[in-house]
Amino acid sequence: MKKFLFLYFLLISISIYSQTLSGIVMTEESARIPKTLVVNMRSDQKVLSNELGEFSIPAKTGDEIRFVKENYEREKWIVSDNLTITIRLSKIPMEIEEVTIENKRVAEAKKEELRQSIGLPKGPEKPREKPADAVDDIVRPLIRIPPMVNIQAIYDVMSGKSRRMKRLYKYEDLQEGLAWINNNVDLEYFAEAGITPDKFNDFLMFSLRDEKVLMYMKAKNIGGITISLDNNIKDYLERIAGK
Repeated sequence: MKKFLFLYFLLISISIYSQTLSGIVMTEESARIPKTLVVNMRSDQKVLSNELGEFSIPAKTGDEIRFVKENYEREKWIVSDNLTITIRLSKIPMEIEEVTIENKRVAEAKKEELRQSIGLPKGPEKPREKPADAVDDIVRPLIRIPPMVNIQAIYDVMSGKSRRMKRLYKYEDLQEGLAWINNNVDLEYFAEAGITPDKFNDFLMFSLRDEKVLMYMKAKNIGGITISLDNNIKDYLERIAGK
């Protein structure tokens, strides 16, 4: 009898700690969403939903499961007795602007191509003085018929004013973007992944080498920036571990 009771409680314990939460990730219109990041916040286990939006992840009662997909609002689920669920994600409304790339440098063209490929709206223009460009504001006006001479543009380029303005604008945009990330991402999520608050800014600077991080930061897309930063966690932790 004692052996039977011991075996009974052992089986119950095993079943409690070896549960699997399964389900489907869908839009509000019931379209299935593939490649959704599913995270168990307790165990830090991560899976992606398959092409049919289906997922399975180890979990136990009380675990918090989060669902993150670029261009969608984040959702969370607290595991209970129901181990088969359907999660519906709400689309983040955005206007996709069609942009024709014309007479751009190669680097700018690549950034624009990436921005469109991941479905980001173009960032709003700020009321700033436009730095003079040697090609656009000096060379091209000179080869027009009739030619035009932009004295102010020549002075700005030759004096270094344009270069200083570009550096200043880049710095201001970076600081604004970093502040937005700190105010909007779930810092607890990254802390549980091993990036403590005192290392978070260093982690952000490390992640800026990823063009998608820059694009999502500029577009202020919380789902996209969370996924992009998550993709840099492993490399960052390996780097600081090797110091």
